Amino acid sequence: MDEIHSVLADLESNESWYYPLFLLWLSTGMRNAEIRGLTWDCIRWEDGEVLVCKSLRRDGYCSGHHSWATTKTGRERVVPLTAQVLEVLRQHKAEMEQLGVYEAYGLVFISLTSHTNIYDHLVGRVWKRSLQRCGLKPRRLYAQRHRFLSHALAMGNSPADLAAAAGHSTKMLLETYAKPTGKLKMPRWQTA
Repeated sequence: MDEIHSVLADLESNESWYYPLFLLWLSTGMRNAEIRGLTWDCIRWEDGEVLVCKSLRRDGYCSGHHSWATTKTGRERVVPLTAQVLEVLRQHKAEMEQLGVYEAYGLVFISLTSHTNIYDHLVGRVWKRSLQRCGLKPRRLYAQRHRFLSHALAMGNSPADLAAAAGHSTKMLLETYAKPTGKLKMPRWQTA
């Protein structure tokens, strides 16, 4: 948790344009293509949630081309957002409006220089720079999805609720992300 706080603080200071992207990513465990394809109309401000219904997938391994697709499972899902994430997204929207690049149905996250869709290599470079500045060992950004889901399970969240938000079956979530924490909470029985 300390490492995540350190990286987010660094991004907020040194990569402010991309800070909202990483805060959302690390706070929801959404998949790469879902983050790339997130559009403003999918943010449900009043309900404090995001509708994950599409993705922006890369066409080929070395291609810079992207295409719209469904989610990995082909099903829509709703992911709750914290008050902090909502506020940062509001600020990001206002900044995009000031720059004249906001569109009501447009992408939430775009490249700062070209104002086109973001891509994995760009986001990976920003992530790597932040890890280096924080003195942390390199790790793949996508591994943070695993970290998020593992921590969310360890916090005591319902596996079924978490699986629904992650776009997994409960069985797959438990097989992939449930690891022993050493903090088993045992029920206590009170006698009268």
